[in-house]
Amino acid sequence: MNRDIRTIVFFATSAIIMVVIIGFTSVKNTVKPVNNVLVEIRDQNGEYFTDQMEIVNLLNAENTDYVLGLSLDNLDLKLLESRVEINPFVKDAQIYRDIKGNLIVKVEQARPIARIYNPNGPDQYIDEDGRLLPVNAKHTARVPIVETERSFSWERSLVETDYGMDLLSMLNYIEKDEFWKAQIAQIVIEKDGQLKLLPQVTKQEILFGMPKGLEGKFRKLMVFYKEILPNKGWNTYSSVNLKFENQIVCE
Repeated sequence: MNRDIRTIVFFATSAIIMVVIIGFTSVKNTVKPVNNVLVEIRDQNGEYFTDQMEIVNLLNAENTDYVLGLSLDNLDLKLLESRVEINPFVKDAQIYRDIKGNLIVKVEQARPIARIYNPNGPDQYIDEDGRLLPVNAKHTARVPIVETERSFSWERSLVETDYGMDLLSMLNYIEKDEFWKAQIAQIVIEKDGQLKLLPQVTKQEILFGMPKGLEGKFRKLMVFYKEILPNKGWNTYSSVNLKFENQIVCE
């Protein structure tokens, strides 16, 4: 047997051995029981609307189908992920098993960016994707209040209507800007759909108009705060109107 043939036989034999080892390891891991459930909830600015115990309870189907002690063969990871995602504050769940026999559960929370005040029923949060979420007793998010003088047909999300998508764009615009996030305390949706903003610090009503032209309107509002109020006095005006193009009307 020449050298080339010996080399081919060596590598072929090594490959077969590796396949056998991998296969044996895979079979061994599938029958290994789940030793522990490790839950990681990704921090959303320190606000937790669910906890590890609640996630484990969902995994166990409200204590009717325990995962501890089960082998990998008996685990449907997609089913477990769907159980966890039943929680409205769970935006996404990823579940996998490590080599030590732990079941790893990584949860991404939904992040509320506003709260709808409903005088005729329970309040709801709006998350960054526009989903409507129940108010959670575990934690209260410090977000702008949205008060509406008209009814909308939203069932699960703002993106169900064109107006809702415009409103969501505005809420995300405020959320992503540290100044406006701190300054805007309340948004009033009037009967015709136009918006009135109520600031956290100053007393002026901000007549915003429809939730469109965000960049231009917030740019004008910044001029009002940085240039007009310091010169005219913080309590000189009771309202600032941003509805007109290239104009700031103060009264």
